[in-house]
Amino acid sequence: MNIMTYSKEMVDLKFAKSAYWNFLLWGICSSLGMTISTFVDALLVGNLVGSQGLAVTNLSTPVFLAYALFGLTLGVGANVYIGRLLGSSNVEKANRAFHSVLAIGLGISICCLIPAVLLRKELLGFLGAGGELYSLAEQYLIVVFCSAPVFIMYHILSVSVRTDGDPKLAASASAVVILTNLTLDILFMKVLNRGIIGASSSLCIAEGLGLIVLMSHFLKKQSLLRLGLVTPRMKELRNFVVNGFGVGSAYIFQGLVMLVFNMLLLLYGKEQGVLQVAVFGVIYTISMAPFAVFDGAGNALAVVTSIFAGERDSESMIAILRQGMKAAVIAGGIFGIICILFAKNLAGFFGLDLAAVPYAESAIRIFAFSIIFTGINMVATAFWQAIGRAKLAGAMSTLRNFLLMLIFGSLLIARWQIKGLALTYVLVEGIGTLFVAIVHKYQSSYPYITEKYHVVGHVFENNYPIHAESVEHISSDLDSVCEEWEISPKQSFFIHFIAEELLFNIIKFGLREKGEKRYVAIKLLENEDEYIIRIRDNVHTYNPFDSSGDEIDNGVLKLITKKAKYYYYQRKLIFNYLYLII
Repeated sequence: MNIMTYSKEMVDLKFAKSAYWNFLLWGICSSLGMTISTFVDALLVGNLVGSQGLAVTNLSTPVFLAYALFGLTLGVGANVYIGRLLGSSNVEKANRAFHSVLAIGLGISICCLIPAVLLRKELLGFLGAGGELYSLAEQYLIVVFCSAPVFIMYHILSVSVRTDGDPKLAASASAVVILTNLTLDILFMKVLNRGIIGASSSLCIAEGLGLIVLMSHFLKKQSLLRLGLVTPRMKELRNFVVNGFGVGSAYIFQGLVMLVFNMLLLLYGKEQGVLQVAVFGVIYTISMAPFAVFDGAGNALAVVTSIFAGERDSESMIAILRQGMKAAVIAGGIFGIICILFAKNLAGFFGLDLAAVPYAESAIRIFAFSIIFTGINMVATAFWQAIGRAKLAGAMSTLRNFLLMLIFGSLLIARWQIKGLALTYVLVEGIGTLFVAIVHKYQSSYPYITEKYHVVGHVFENNYPIHAESVEHISSDLDSVCEEWEISPKQSFFIHFIAEELLFNIIKFGLREKGEKRYVAIKLLENEDEYIIRIRDNVHTYNPFDSSGDEIDNGVLKLITKKAKYYYYQRKLIFNYLYLII
């Protein structure tokens, strides 16, 4: 019996799929925080301030995108590396990288405050806030400019918390942002009549409270990452930027594109220019809902893939890509249909002037056809970034978020204004999906992953349901493995001993929750004269190496840790994870 063939045929991907869908659910909730906050701001500003207020919030969007550029480029780039280190159980180096990215983020945040103080008028002019929009824009943006550290550090910590296995807390932080922003929006704008400055103040305060929630993760006993600062190395900064550029650059490209598109709409729209900029703001706000789902899908994929990359589990990485693409296609189709069917309702929902509604209705319907392509492109880019194909991810981001947007946008907006803008997104995202298909056909990630993350030597892995009957199945499988690999009797005994005792302890002390199926995955790897044992289980809130078992069970666990050359036990993703070298 060939063990490599046997393990690939027998092992299923329950752990990979369950991890991805868990992180996807909470990742979407987390991504929706900023989306819903922006949605609420646009809704209240449109209805309480009018189309000019909507135009101002749209003009200010590049500022938020710049903060996302810094925060997500650093956060995603660092956490691709951190995830791999956690996957290989190197917690010390993972914390070094985490402390380094925090120091870099703080430094950039402080630098962002300087233009807010010294170059405020120049920045407002650069954003296109002139003439009748200047006063409103100055009120809205002065608060946003001074809140740069809050937004940048929120992005970094949100990604880091998810990588450290706490996507629920990241989602909770988003919920805090949403509820606080909504409450303060109503208080500041409706009750206290603070106008548009109330909208920006409520958003910044809400983001600050969300940041505090994220920081609470690092006080938990089970967190592997801890807050701290170290002097960053230039090599680390370069690696973080390269690893995160494919995802983070999309935000600055979007910001630059929005600047150009706003100016083109004001130029070619003539007396209807302000209205068309307001319509663009509505389209952008609507698009943030599907984009939040795609962002959650990409973030979940990046986190889980980086962990499995550290474990050199290429099969799970490929399975996760398929799950991410499935989620993107389903979500993109649903959102596209909603936009087509309810375009008029969406156009009127944000308080646009009646004269702008016809522009918005037709533009929204055209834009709807781009949504499913956007989902595929975002998931593909996140996956390429996570597995180390940073140049490919960067090329994809530059192509679809910047170069093609400017080329098609300049031509089509000049001819058809807001309709041309919507058509630009359809053409660019369609070409991006064609690029993904070409890469898949001629430079597929499958052989790349298999070559880069394969394990040298014999490998055996199988999943087992957690109940007493599995002990016999595990024993039989391990007997076959030890015989074929010619493992010594002493090492063979210890391999059986570890697997069976861990399973018995989980059955005795860990199965407190009813109704959910529990599994344990046993993986054995040959490494010259050593053997690496990785045992993963999905039993929640139970650590067999830190339990209140009886004296005999605790004695057995101490014996295992004493006899092993190396031992580590931690909770990653949604699993408990034992790593032993014998």
